[in-house]
Amino acid sequence: MTTRRNFLGYAATAVGAMPFAGAALAQTSSSTSSSGSASNAAPKAAASAASGYGASTANKELDIVSLPRLKDDFKAAIPKAGYVFVTGAKGDEWTLRENRRAMEDFRIMTHRLTGVSADNIDLSVEILGQKLPFPFFVAPMGAHRMVHEEGEVATARGAGMAGALYCSSGASNKTLEQIAEATTGPKWFQLYFNQDVNVTKSLLRRAKDAGYSAIVLTADALGPGTPDEFRAMGMPFRSDMTFGNHDPAFGGTGNFLDQKADLTPDDIKMIKDETGLPVIVKGILRGEDVDPIIAAGADAIQVSNHGGRQIDGVPGAISALPLVAKAVDGRVPVIMDSGIRRGIDVIRALAMGATCVAVGRPVLYGLGVGGAKGVQSVLESLANELRSDLLLTGARSMADLDPSYISMTGASAEMQKG
Repeated sequence: MTTRRNFLGYAATAVGAMPFAGAALAQTSSSTSSSGSASNAAPKAAASAASGYGASTANKELDIVSLPRLKDDFKAAIPKAGYVFVTGAKGDEWTLRENRRAMEDFRIMTHRLTGVSADNIDLSVEILGQKLPFPFFVAPMGAHRMVHEEGEVATARGAGMAGALYCSSGASNKTLEQIAEATTGPKWFQLYFNQDVNVTKSLLRRAKDAGYSAIVLTADALGPGTPDEFRAMGMPFRSDMTFGNHDPAFGGTGNFLDQKADLTPDDIKMIKDETGLPVIVKGILRGEDVDPIIAAGADAIQVSNHGGRQIDGVPGAISALPLVAKAVDGRVPVIMDSGIRRGIDVIRALAMGATCVAVGRPVLYGLGVGGAKGVQSVLESLANELRSDLLLTGARSMADLDPSYISMTGASAEMQKG
């Protein structure tokens, strides 16, 4: 019989690479899972107390100075296990740091006397037929109950209140249906391909039926990625969580841990054949990988290194973005995630070829400190900062941004020569 300790070790190795993937969630009874509505806040708080974990139950607006500063409040608001799991990354965390350092290689070249004023700035973008009020959305992240009792339903609710697109992780604690019901905004579903094709097809059908308008195929969740500090703590995942999308109590099937690693372009075609929905391929860092992915039917490419959680030693995502965007050459939209913390980071990414970006850890900071309202506050704060930064950059809209607004230097400029 597999012991709990052995199970936790296996699970962390199997899916630790996935973004906050609840890598060792004990597949215990789903009796502790609830719908995540606001009316259930008290029972959830009681459940948290009973489990001894102590996740946040906050639901308040936040007065945010900046997203990086919110990290300290996040640390104080949630259990240490959750903080280490969310903020940590793979190996020596060089890539985690490089995602931020590399932003400094992209210096803003402002334009002046462009006739831009605060009241005529347009932050909106359109991607895959969906108009977004600002050029960023919530990145797919799982295991939100490591942060907040309501889990992903609070995050999705907050995204909807801000008008933002929410990308639901296949590693969520709540089900994709519960998450879909929680947000009034647009939504995409991130798929982790299962070895059992029938399990994969079931997830895809459920996502389409629940109103998700695109499928995100994560191409780089192929191996261990648990932060060293979290492993040193004994991988203290809370014991009362499940991978909601596979929980039989909610119509789920299969074992989340049984992931298909040997992905090929044929898997893109399978998703499109099964759903008829657009497919975004996430986790691309090389321009050479683009052509076969687009040829297989991908509708968008997402430049990402999993926020440093998948493999240490790969370049910052912003450094890889120009190479990938050049290879895409306008054929499909390009998205970037990993390292977005400031409005000026969004400007850097869009000027270098991204249509929009995804924001990860700061959203979870908001969830831990303020619940759904905290998530809303994070997204609105970033939008306000972006509006100010765009004004000072001299561009009226996101469509105005192009490489002329950037002077690239340092290691990122050297990468483009290779």
